[in-house]
Amino acid sequence: MNTDKKVTINKLPTGVPGLDEIVGGGLPEYSFNIIAGAPGSGKTTLAHQFVFANATPERPALYFTVLGESAIKMLRYQQQYTFFDPA
Repeated sequence: MNTDKKVTINKLPTGVPGLDEIVGGGLPEYSFNIIAGAPGSGKTTLAHQFVFANATPERPALYFTVLGESAIKMLRYQQQYTFFDPA
């Protein structure tokens, strides 16, 4: 087995200024990430910003949640951010 070859792990930008630097360039492509924190700490906003920063028609994104609030309330709240794109 040749152990000299390293696999390149692509990083996806989070869309949050400064966060990519903290996490080493972004989140690893094809990874499964859990965002945990207290209520109101910005978990949903971070996840949405990440999805909006990376989703394209060629590479769609899927957001899973256990809704603690109604979908319409969450959608209306996210529309106030500049990263939100209704398209």
